[in-house]
Amino acid sequence: MQGRNRGRHQRQRRDHRLRVPGQPSERIEVGRIVKPHGIRGEVVVALLTDRPERLRAGERLHGAGRTFTVVRSRPHQGRMLVTFEDVADRSAAEALRGTVLEADRDGEPEEDTYLASELVGMAVVDDRGRDLGTVDALIELPAAAQYDLLEVRRHDDSTWLLPAVEDYVGIDEGPDGTERLVVTSPPPGLLDEAGEA
Repeated sequence: MQGRNRGRHQRQRRDHRLRVPGQPSERIEVGRIVKPHGIRGEVVVALLTDRPERLRAGERLHGAGRTFTVVRSRPHQGRMLVTFEDVADRSAAEALRGTVLEADRDGEPEEDTYLASELVGMAVVDDRGRDLGTVDALIELPAAAQYDLLEVRRHDDSTWLLPAVEDYVGIDEGPDGTERLVVTSPPPGLLDEAGEA
């Protein structure tokens, strides 16, 4: 499972998933436009997915209130060079710098599957509703670990780490109607650390 890590890592991010009850968003982040490349509207895209085919010719992506159709794409130094329809020169490409590109979730896994990036910003509680903080960032571990860590920020601005493992967490709806991450079956001692101020 994976997604947003707020630029901490330069390497391509894996697209790990977390199967938890709930309804994920309709779109997922697949890339971020880093800068123009050349003078004909081509842009450098940093991948936020391990599926570069999401940027293949004909794909429709969304960002900055617009929909972009990919004309062509090719790998380049660990990133992708992408040409979009209606982005014809360097100035048009420059205007897109920093744009996060999203793809529709069509064909994605079943409804109870989340990307870790979708958990960032969620409130975290234990199974009794005790407030444990908010998911602040995603920290990647080596692929061999088979999971990543969610950095949870308490209200006093201190942090603790939650393994992003489906056996430990679920998602439900809080009193205000927003989704929240519930730590259901934590490893021994985890919530003792989480509750420390």
